[in-house]
Amino acid sequence: MNLEQRKTVNDTTRGGKMDQNKRKNYTQQYSLKDDPIRKLLFVFAGPAVIGLLVNALYNIVDRIFVGQFVGAEGLSAVTFVFPITIFQFAFVLLFGSGTGVLIAKYLGQEKPEEAEKVLGNMMAGLFITTILFTLAGFLFYKPLLSAFGAKGTLLNLSSDYLLIIIMGFPFSFFLALEFTCRAEGNPRLPAILILISSLINICLDIVFMKIFKMGVSGAALATIIAQAVNSLLMLHYYIRGKSLVKLAWKNIKLQKHIILPILAVGLAPFIMDSAMGIQNAIANNLLLKSGGIHAVAAMGIIFAVNTFFMMTALGTGDGMQPIISFNFGAKRPDRTKKTLDYALKVVGLVALLGSAIIELFPTQITSVFIHNNENILRITKPALLIFALSIPFYMLQIVITRYFQAMHANKIAAFLAILRPVLLFVPIVYFLNWTNGLQGIWMAFVLSDSLAAFISFGFVRNYSQKHQNSSITGNRF
Repeated sequence: MNLEQRKTVNDTTRGGKMDQNKRKNYTQQYSLKDDPIRKLLFVFAGPAVIGLLVNALYNIVDRIFVGQFVGAEGLSAVTFVFPITIFQFAFVLLFGSGTGVLIAKYLGQEKPEEAEKVLGNMMAGLFITTILFTLAGFLFYKPLLSAFGAKGTLLNLSSDYLLIIIMGFPFSFFLALEFTCRAEGNPRLPAILILISSLINICLDIVFMKIFKMGVSGAALATIIAQAVNSLLMLHYYIRGKSLVKLAWKNIKLQKHIILPILAVGLAPFIMDSAMGIQNAIANNLLLKSGGIHAVAAMGIIFAVNTFFMMTALGTGDGMQPIISFNFGAKRPDRTKKTLDYALKVVGLVALLGSAIIELFPTQITSVFIHNNENILRITKPALLIFALSIPFYMLQIVITRYFQAMHANKIAAFLAILRPVLLFVPIVYFLNWTNGLQGIWMAFVLSDSLAAFISFGFVRNYSQKHQNSSITGNRF
């Protein structure tokens, strides 16, 4: 018997057929086991990509408004906070991504009760993590920024911004529910809620920064209000019982045999995101020493532009994971291979188009974030031209990492997650910064990303030959 989004699942694990109301709750719209892969990838990855891209407007719009209304120091302050917000979101990925993969797997195996237990354990873990992370943030936010290299006005501005962001942690952690919602076959709701919250963020940025002149504090306040709306509406969806996988109070507890698999599966994206935070913190520190506050502001612009491509890769990876995990549970290796193949083609095409646009219009892109600042333009233009070369490599590498996570090859996924931003980037950036100064920092991104991509494709080829006796990438890459 297949679990489909258009058919009703009989709850054999509960000893009989479900009543009519429960059957309606376990009704979906698409068959992860039988529908064409291209259709499923479009249905699942499309909303995930759009949702993440819209969600990225939080940071992009903040940077645009901060750059226009505060200037280079404000843009640098937001950039210095970015590694901390990345690390916070890493915990969202740890719980959300890990839980989503397991939910999809259990639904593929027709075990809805197990999926509900996984959801409950995730909620318990999020409650504890939120409390600990928020308290630590209030206690150590300023020393942490100082350790990153922020001083004087830069330290004050970044502290003002981060303090308000920390106040929103109790809401932002529960964005993990977006992953579980997609995993149960409802990719549209998270995309719609992200769109609503992002529009709220943009409107509040205008109100707080342009009208009330609140500076970076206004940008932070707009962000946490928008995230709170998103999280509360998602919680409402589960609390009201509208979800396929039910959230029951009896399941909201930590159980070792459930929470550990969640953390094991979610470890790879957690490591990748945390490693990116380390990468950004190191880059910011070297940029401040090599090029001053204008170089950090330039990095802020590059991060904002990079967000479009990063979210496309992550959204494609997140969208393909339920398809791969379901078919992995249903023992359909042919469909897992096709899913990866199509996903790589999609991100590869987007990467090439995006790189071409950046190479053609670096000045125009920079002017969106800040006007009439020749120092920033002088640094940002060549940096964008170099950085654009790395985009195809890291987008493909992100999707491959997500593939191994969905296949429960957790050790490979964890290694690939840390390979690019830490194991390769850190030694390369210090060496190239020493030999080539400021330009060496931008070059380090390209070199580390390209090496990581080639290594990742090697893992795909070897994994395919060993475990599936066929090559996913051999004939195409």
